[in-house]
Amino acid sequence: MTVGSLLGRGARRRTEGADRGRLRGEARLGGPTDSDRIVIVISTILGVGYLVYAGVSLPVMIEEAAGVVAGWYPAFCIVVVFAPGLALFGVRWARRPAVVGSAVALACPAATLVAAAVWVLAGTGDSVDPAVWMLDFAGLPAVAVAVARPMREALVALVMCKAAAVAVALAHSPTTDVGAMMREGAFGMLFTSAFVYITAMVVRAGSALDSSRCEAADLTAVGVRNAELARIDGLIHDHVISTLVAVTADPADPRVVEAAQAALARLDALAADDGDDEVIAETELVARIRTAVDPSVATVVDVSRDLDGCYPVAVGRSLAEAVGEAVRNSRIHAGEHAECVVAIEVTGDRVAVTVADDGVGFDPSTVAIDRLGLALSVRRRMGSLEGGRAHVRSSPGRGTTVELEWIRP
Repeated sequence: MTVGSLLGRGARRRTEGADRGRLRGEARLGGPTDSDRIVIVISTILGVGYLVYAGVSLPVMIEEAAGVVAGWYPAFCIVVVFAPGLALFGVRWARRPAVVGSAVALACPAATLVAAAVWVLAGTGDSVDPAVWMLDFAGLPAVAVAVARPMREALVALVMCKAAAVAVALAHSPTTDVGAMMREGAFGMLFTSAFVYITAMVVRAGSALDSSRCEAADLTAVGVRNAELARIDGLIHDHVISTLVAVTADPADPRVVEAAQAALARLDALAADDGDDEVIAETELVARIRTAVDPSVATVVDVSRDLDGCYPVAVGRSLAEAVGEAVRNSRIHAGEHAECVVAIEVTGDRVAVTVADDGVGFDPSTVAIDRLGLALSVRRRMGSLEGGRAHVRSSPGRGTTVELEWIRP
């Protein structure tokens, strides 16, 4: 019987009223952080803004530059002012979005200040009307700065860019009302400061989520270590202390020597590699995995005929713990009417276990603090096992499948 057939049978039982837990999502440790995702989204929005303003401001700039500044200035402006803003689109494909996004964002106000200075210095004549083309978008670079730097620095950039835009408007138009231009710049600063504030708060929230996620990961890792310590405590209690007690009771008992030798062997194995050199038969391997599964969860076992292999104890322990965690996550998160099944396949040098449910599923690209247990307890545990791997497949509304596999090195 396959996993699919069991899930189909579970779906039929679900229509009769069977109930089960809920599954939401997993933190992809090692994947993009919340800060990375936020930087990608904001960079894309800013890139769209630059694209729109390029379409609106460039025709105005070309018209206002005619006879006022050098003829090469429009081409220079397109490259210097708008290239960094349009480069924000590329942050999405960067290996380190936060770092690349920050660098490009900081280039935006620098480019605006350079373009304003060149406009002032490259003048060739005067105009009756002020050159207001830069006033339209001078606040956009300051919003970009809020992605990379603290809000106060973004506000400083806002003041500088707006002041530069006012200077551009007044540079070659001696008859323009200075007060009117300064009021226009001040209004633009006041209006844009709200967007600077919102951007800074969103970026700060992403950093806070990353910090909380790391703290939760540390706590979960402590739980995993505590479980290992409990196993070591059990070895000390069951073998070392019991042997010492036996020695105290009857030093001449020959069984004491055997117990002492067994205790020393276990301690040596623990020191070598947590006893991983010990081996177990395939029947015990399957039994250990099945013991970790909730008895109410359907289990399929497929063991090759005439199989008489041995497997490291570490394989059985890691698979059992990973399967137990995956089943617990399914029972808790998959949904009230979800069915969960476990398929165990043992074929010589390969052991594969699949934990599947037909629950609510989740988007693996999302990160949620309460899903760190699955990532740490399953992926890290299997990843630390030589020849082991774990893969989680899920999508909203289509259930979740956790695939665990060990191949003999």
